[in-house]
Amino acid sequence: MKANENQSAARKALLLRGWEALCQPLVAIIFGLVVGAVVILACGQNPMAVYAELFEKSFIKPYYLFSTLTRATPIIICAMATGMSWRAGYINLGVEGQMVTGTLVATVVALFLPGPPLLVAVIAWIAGMAAGALYALLPSVLVWKFNVSMVITTLMLNYVANYIASYFVTYPLKDTSGDGLALQTPEVDALMRLPRLTSTSTFNAGFIVAVLVVVFMVFITRRTVFGYESKMGGFNPSFALYGGTKQVKVMLITMALAGAIASMAGSAEVFGLKYRYADGMLSSTSYAWTGLQAALIAGLDPVGMFFVSIFLSGLQIGGSAIQRSLGIPLEIATIIQCCITLFVSVKIVIRFKKPKTAKKGGEPA
Repeated sequence: MKANENQSAARKALLLRGWEALCQPLVAIIFGLVVGAVVILACGQNPMAVYAELFEKSFIKPYYLFSTLTRATPIIICAMATGMSWRAGYINLGVEGQMVTGTLVATVVALFLPGPPLLVAVIAWIAGMAAGALYALLPSVLVWKFNVSMVITTLMLNYVANYIASYFVTYPLKDTSGDGLALQTPEVDALMRLPRLTSTSTFNAGFIVAVLVVVFMVFITRRTVFGYESKMGGFNPSFALYGGTKQVKVMLITMALAGAIASMAGSAEVFGLKYRYADGMLSSTSYAWTGLQAALIAGLDPVGMFFVSIFLSGLQIGGSAIQRSLGIPLEIATIIQCCITLFVSVKIVIRFKKPKTAKKGGEPA
């Protein structure tokens, strides 16, 4: 009897935690859509008709759904990289730079390393992950040795990575087989490319890679000692230090994992969709920053980040579709997306103040 009661209490507690985790993002999404409706009205359009068109051309029609999932692939992986570091208390704004560095290295290995294409592809992915991890360790060492700001260092290193990559695709790695105007590398071997999962769209096995990254994140954060130590350090560094956690070791491993995961986002884009590295292909699409938004909206929960990333991707795909069909500005989708993030980030807490206790003699406290 007691065992049944304990199981029932555990289920209720799990449902309560799930509802608490979903409540704020759902409310934020609703408010974001309301703000978007106001902007749509200002454009002289019917919000209900626009939203119906937007969601139909992002989640309902198969072609657009596959386009949404294709775009969501790097966003999901970037969200996981962000969540890996942020949940441990390290505000890593350098996911874009880590992604660019790892992707460029993976592309170079795929282009110039001799050997069987499948083996070279595997080595390229691993090399890219190692490069992303090392690039993420750079700000970590600076924080450890010189106590600099993690936020500023990781943010500035994004520009370093983008400019270095731009130099390589402009000069030594530039594809000169065509007209020579495009700043991009040659294409990787066809046998190294990720297979397409449908014959009518660009949806490819990169999405499976993203799902595996989510599974890895769930496992490492909920089933390992390291996951517990990193989470404890994020909640209370002083308590974690008192409990015997080696904070420097946790920081280095956490940031290295974040960088390695970030590189996989770009590798999925190169080997699954673009088949080459082009200048600005990872920065102009804002994959890393959309992943950051997804991580914040989902409260750094891996499963939540997976679904929110798909939702934000759908807003972008649907926004492009309604711009073509209805003439609605593409920025509407961006406004909705940013408002959702704003409503999640700004936590409005209603606190009921207790009545002031009375002093002796009946005077109010």
